[in-house]
Amino acid sequence: MSFNPVTNKKVLIGMSGGVDSSVAAFLLKEQGYEVHGFTLRMWNEEGEEGEEGEEGEEGRCCSRDAIEAAIAVSRKIGILHTIIDIRKQFEAEVVNYFLDEYRSGRTPNPCAICNERIRFGAFWDAARSFGADYLSTGHYSGIVEDSGELFFARAKDERKSQEYFLALIPKERLGHLIFPLAELTKDRVRAIASNNNLPIIDRESQDICFIPDGDTASFLHRHFGSKPGEIVDLEGNVLGTHKGIWFHTIGQRKGLGIAKGEPLYVVSLDRENNRVIVGPRSALTGDRFRLTQVNRFTDRDLSALPLTCKIRYATPQISCHLEDEKVVLDHPVDAITPGQLGVIYWENKVVMAGIIEG
Repeated sequence: MSFNPVTNKKVLIGMSGGVDSSVAAFLLKEQGYEVHGFTLRMWNEEGEEGEEGEEGEEGRCCSRDAIEAAIAVSRKIGILHTIIDIRKQFEAEVVNYFLDEYRSGRTPNPCAICNERIRFGAFWDAARSFGADYLSTGHYSGIVEDSGELFFARAKDERKSQEYFLALIPKERLGHLIFPLAELTKDRVRAIASNNNLPIIDRESQDICFIPDGDTASFLHRHFGSKPGEIVDLEGNVLGTHKGIWFHTIGQRKGLGIAKGEPLYVVSLDRENNRVIVGPRSALTGDRFRLTQVNRFTDRDLSALPLTCKIRYATPQISCHLEDEKVVLDHPVDAITPGQLGVIYWENKVVMAGIIEG
C-alpha cells in the first residue's frame, strides 16, 4: 500500500517515545493527516511490577521517560496526545498467556500476541471509538495489494523488517493500517529525527517489556517457584534433575548440569511426567509442524504456490509447502519450537501465520 498524502483523514498513532514511532507521527503530520498520538500504558515500571524488542530502539514501552518523550514529541509536531491505561488487559491477554505457555512446556512469542490483542486489538477498538480512519505505528512493515487482497510485506530495511511480529493481526484490519517507515531505512529514520530536532529516546529496547532486566528465569521463578523433576535421555535413562520444565526450552544446551560423552540438547518437555528430555543435536532436527490459531490473508490455494516460512524472527526464510494441514520444510532444521510463531510467505507477502505445534 503506497503512503500518499491524504488530507482530512484522521489517524491514531501509537507512540512509545522512541525514534521509530516519533518519526512516523512526524511524517503523518507532514503528509496532511489529522494525527492523534496515543501511548498505551501496559506495564508498570520496575520497582512496581513493570516485548521482544521488535519496535527497534524504542526504549522501555511504559517507563516515565518513554511517556514524557512521547508527550514532548507530540507537542513539538503539534498533535494531540493521550495516555491509555491498559495494564489490566495487557496482564490478562499477554502476561498470563506468556505464563500459561511456559507452564505448559512451550516457548511463547509475547510480541506477536501483544500486537494481535493489544497494539492492534484493544488499540484498534480505541481507534474506532475516536472515529479514526486509520491506525498507525512505527513498525517497519509494508502492506501491499495483490489481485484485490492486502498482505503484510517485508519493509525496505530488511534488517529491521517486522512483518513477522504482525502476522497474527486479522486481515480485515490491513486496509486501515498505515506504516510510514515501510520504505525507510533505520539510518534514514534517525536522520529525519535529528534534522527536525525531535525529542526522542533512541536506545536499545529490552527483550520483553514486562521483564525489563531480561531475566526470564527469575520472572518465572517468582510466579511458579520450583518443581524438581528428572532430566532423561531418549531411552528414558535419568541423567540429572531440573528445577522446573519452564526454565528450559527446545534446543537449549547450556545450564542443564549434566555431563556425557557428547553435547546434549533439550529435545522436548514432558509436562505430564515433569521431565526434560535431552538428546544429541541430530534429535533436534525436523522438517514439519502443524500451526494452531491460524491466521490466513488469502483464499487462494496455498498448496499450489511456492512458499517459504520463518519459525523464528532471527532465522532465514525456508522453502516449504503445505501437506495435509502441515507445513513441510524442503530441508530439516534444528529446534522447531512449540509456542513460537510460524509465518508463511509467498514471494514477499505474508499469506498465513499461526502458533507452532509439535
